[in-house]
Amino acid sequence: MKRILSLVLALILCTGLAVPALAADFSDVPPSHNFYPAVADCSSKGIVGGYPDSTFRPSATVTRSNFCVMLSRAFYPSDITRYTNDFTTSFGSFYPNYLALKNNFIWNNVSFDTDDIYDSGFAASMNLGISRYDMAQLMTNIMNARGFAAGEAEKNAAASKITDYSSVPGQYRDAVANVYALGVIGGYSDGSFNGGGIMNRGQAAAVIYRMTQAVPVEVPAPETPAVPAPETPEAPAPETPSTPAAGTLTNGKPITVENVTELMNELRAQYPSKTDAGTYSGGPMTIRKITNKYSVDTGGIVSTSAGCGGWAARVFDYIFDKNVTFRQVSYDEARIGDLLIEVDSQGYLAHVAIVSARKTVNGRPNQVCTTDANYGGGANIMTWDLGCADPDKYGFDFTYDIYTVYPD
Repeated sequence: MKRILSLVLALILCTGLAVPALAADFSDVPPSHNFYPAVADCSSKGIVGGYPDSTFRPSATVTRSNFCVMLSRAFYPSDITRYTNDFTTSFGSFYPNYLALKNNFIWNNVSFDTDDIYDSGFAASMNLGISRYDMAQLMTNIMNARGFAAGEAEKNAAASKITDYSSVPGQYRDAVANVYALGVIGGYSDGSFNGGGIMNRGQAAAVIYRMTQAVPVEVPAPETPAVPAPETPEAPAPETPSTPAAGTLTNGKPITVENVTELMNELRAQYPSKTDAGTYSGGPMTIRKITNKYSVDTGGIVSTSAGCGGWAARVFDYIFDKNVTFRQVSYDEARIGDLLIEVDSQGYLAHVAIVSARKTVNGRPNQVCTTDANYGGGANIMTWDLGCADPDKYGFDFTYDIYTVYPD
């Protein structure tokens, strides 16, 4: 399935996202074309590309994946380079662009926010045309992150001019007012925004061009990138980390769901599902502080160097300092990065995992999903986002103890 998914992901991006060319080389975007200035600017910066027949096809529908690639090329090119690695061949050419936006929280609050590149339906979802609402939201997320969004007074004034603003869904209202106020995405002749409408490639280039007038793009030269290459990151490299300050993660950032998710996504990039990654020899294992209090069926203590314990230790030690203090929390309080212990009806430790997501499982929302080993046909084979905390999944009498190092 992963191989099929990667091929589909590669295919949805090859259309209209080829090697960039100057707009003058696009036979269907001559200097007299309305979109020529925008396409010329974006193509010169490597934000958009054309087709093998030297056309740009400005009237073709712009898909979610197309637009996300354009945005990531414009504002996060160094992150694209950072996430381009051997795993790109496993998940498709969109993988680095996806991570560049996802790990900067630009994916948030769009209609495909719940879509996951590791799910089989992701490719079909990203091949849909992107709505004006989602365009507005993605662009506003970048503006907010860079500090270039419109002010409240400007957004209120813009909202008063949009004739269908009262029908804009609540999640998009701020974004719609923001892009309208800045002139990035305008309205129609009747004053409506028509957020459900789908735009074409020429219009996509135009709105990104307008946005770059308000938000500086990042166009680092390949030989001198603005952000250090992965082998010399600003944060300490995992193999030689400095001692994190109390209450911080291994990258020095505070312990928050957003920052833990960033590190979890780095692990996703390094270890795709079904990887033989349960073998771990990372030194003193943080999770021994917990697992030592449980007995297992064999009478021993769960391993933190192989299988489920090995993978859990690898994940936990990658994200958190080894010198941490655990506290037990309830199922509803579980957050990404928490340690989950399955305990059977006899009080024995049955399994160890790390919380990797909160998702809908078997029709029930907000279930705890984990990244686990010991599944998929081998003692060290790991998998992402299993719904193992769904009590009905296996039909066994398990209870779940969850431990966290998040602040109160």
